[in-house]
Amino acid sequence: MILVWRNEESSVRYVEGAIISALRLKRFWRRRGLSEDEAMRRAVKQAIGMIKVSGLGDDEIVMILKELKRMTEAVLEHIEK
Repeated sequence: MILVWRNEESSVRYVEGAIISALRLKRFWRRRGLSEDEAMRRAVKQAIGMIKVSGLGDDEIVMILKELKRMTEAVLEHIEK
């Protein structure tokens, strides 16, 4: 039997990092001439792959992504004032 130790904080950071990585990958593909839609599709596919191996359950992943969304919206709202 193989035991897998999961560090919760590391898993959360991995999910957060997957989003940043996807954003950077989308920009990379756009610079290479891909359409916005194709660049986004490829970046999302990569992010989903990363998120799946985080070891977190779907509920935890959704919570992290919603938290990222709320934080982004709050920062954006502050900057746009």
